[in-house]
Amino acid sequence: MAPLRILSFILLLIATSAQTPIYMYNFCQNSTAENSPSTSYQTNVKNVLSWVTADSATSKGYNRTTIGGGGNMNNNNGTDDAVYGFYDCRGDIIGYLCQFCLTTAANEIAQRCPNSVTAVIWYDGCIIRYSNQSFYGKVDLSGIWNMTGSKSINDSTEIKKVEDSVENLIRKATMETNKSWAMDEYDWDYNEKRYGLAQCSRDLANDQCRQCLQGLLDVFPQCCGTKVAWAVISPSCGIRFDDYMFYQSTNQTGSSPMPNPGNIANSCLVWIPLY
Repeated sequence: MAPLRILSFILLLIATSAQTPIYMYNFCQNSTAENSPSTSYQTNVKNVLSWVTADSATSKGYNRTTIGGGGNMNNNNGTDDAVYGFYDCRGDIIGYLCQFCLTTAANEIAQRCPNSVTAVIWYDGCIIRYSNQSFYGKVDLSGIWNMTGSKSINDSTEIKKVEDSVENLIRKATMETNKSWAMDEYDWDYNEKRYGLAQCSRDLANDQCRQCLQGLLDVFPQCCGTKVAWAVISPSCGIRFDDYMFYQSTNQTGSSPMPNPGNIANSCLVWIPLY
């Protein structure tokens, strides 16, 4: 069998054995009669999504690009047809599974957000964003959404334990590792375990990452404090906590099957106004 056919066969086996990436949420800023995207803008959106799929095959799991408008990444004013694109995989999702998630997300966002000026889509293992305005290196907490499981906590003292555990994750992500993401497991009551993950868009500086994650932690008691399994997510960062190991352990490789969603089921959007 020729080497190329062998490689194709191996990739087919990986795709078949891996779970399909799990859609979580999306946001689309639809066009209006006064703000309808031009044909060239729509073409550049398609080119950005194609770039995501191709670039993720060789990247470190995240990257950004600008297509159109002269390709100036520092142009914050937004040219008529300039599209600013960004993708990021969860820190424990690497290699082919990262590309697999992003390819799925790119196809889905094209279906869910046709003719959108700005769009974000979240899967359990990756995120894709694009806009006509540059958002690189900026904290975006304008639209925070959450998901919760059905299982409730045993008593209110758990809320403080959760907050302390997430503070630990934030410290690891922004100070101890400087990787913009961290995951850990915690001993809990009744011989139980809890598992947490915090991650920022990897275009943010450490202080911006800390600001973003702290903003989500402030929302946690209002939306999710009574639940064992929960996630609070924004375009710039996300936090998840569960009694199920939803991420890949550190001794796993990028060829391992993608984790299932665990106990989280219900979702809602919480809009946080910026002043």
